[in-house]
Amino acid sequence: MKEKEIEVIFKELNICMVLSVVTGSLSILIFFQEFKSFAAFLAGALLAYLNFYTLRREGKELLFRVYHNVMACLERPYQRERTLFLIKVYLRLLALGIIFYFLMAKLSLHPLFLLSGFTLVYFQIFLVMLRFWYRRRESY
Repeated sequence: MKEKEIEVIFKELNICMVLSVVTGSLSILIFFQEFKSFAAFLAGALLAYLNFYTLRREGKELLFRVYHNVMACLERPYQRERTLFLIKVYLRLLALGIIFYFLMAKLSLHPLFLLSGFTLVYFQIFLVMLRFWYRRRESY
């Protein structure tokens, strides 16, 4: 995959995420007419959005470091970087769990709306990648 294709995918993904979060939040506000449901959905979606983009940035850094280690002909070019990346991922999951607990227990936001906002962003990633794969398959 070329660098230009990757940037196009992320641009399309960003647009889809923002549109789905805005339409989902507004539809929840209109149908349920409750601010806590709206806030829970929006909080879940924003957490997923933030998680995705920080993970994307750290994934690029991981690949960059591994590539340079391979070019330097190190014996185990990816072991340290992979371990640090996995530690960061698990710490991020722990932090997300603590944030979700705080949002549900202390702010009493509804867990269904939190999770639906959170999964909406990742569902958009799946749809954009599926559409990209389908378009690429048709071009061959």
